[in-house]
Amino acid sequence: MKIFSKIVKFSTITVFLVAFNANALTEGKEYIVLNSPIPNVPNSVIEVFSYRCTHCYDHHKFNTLEKIKEKLPNLNYSFYPVRSMGDYGKQANEIFAFASFKDKEKNIDQTDKNSFTYKVSDAYFNAYFKKKERWGNGKNPEAFYEVGLKAMNVSKNDLENFLKTDEANQILKSYEYANDISKNYGTPGFVVNGKYQITPQAITSPQALIKAIEELSKL
Repeated sequence: MKIFSKIVKFSTITVFLVAFNANALTEGKEYIVLNSPIPNVPNSVIEVFSYRCTHCYDHHKFNTLEKIKEKLPNLNYSFYPVRSMGDYGKQANEIFAFASFKDKEKNIDQTDKNSFTYKVSDAYFNAYFKKKERWGNGKNPEAFYEVGLKAMNVSKNDLENFLKTDEANQILKSYEYANDISKNYGTPGFVVNGKYQITPQAITSPQALIKAIEELSKL
């Protein structure tokens, strides 16, 4: 996905939002309707991502969803990892499911830098891109788990007990939608209300992304 140029100037260019109006949104051009919508996620923005995606890392560093939330605070924001990407997709889904559960339990928004989700994302992105960790290319899952567990300050036993719960099953089941969504344009992907995926060519600037989300959230 094309990443924003001059991304740090986000707060200075929102004045141009008026240039991107509802009439500019066309199905098949700025967005597509998902064949298999994510159920039960009204008024939401979901970022579909992978720990090994360089553009996802860029959005993490910029904290794109947090910036969007500042402009559109009435929507719910979350992250869905793609299990089918990377040697440790399964393990990543389990770790992020636990992080999501803990954030909900503590009433912390996933976009918040104090959230478990943010801390886990930060730990894996830094390990993968800065430290060039590959954890044996699929041969050392325990080392992969350890990165996320350490970021949350929890034990493997805590994770294993969580994975036995109905809450874990529900979260992991919802993450499965990310696999098909990632096949459309790769990662990251931005999905509004579980139905509408914004196309990469529509994300020409931060304000265009915000306005697209705002308009799609009303459909």
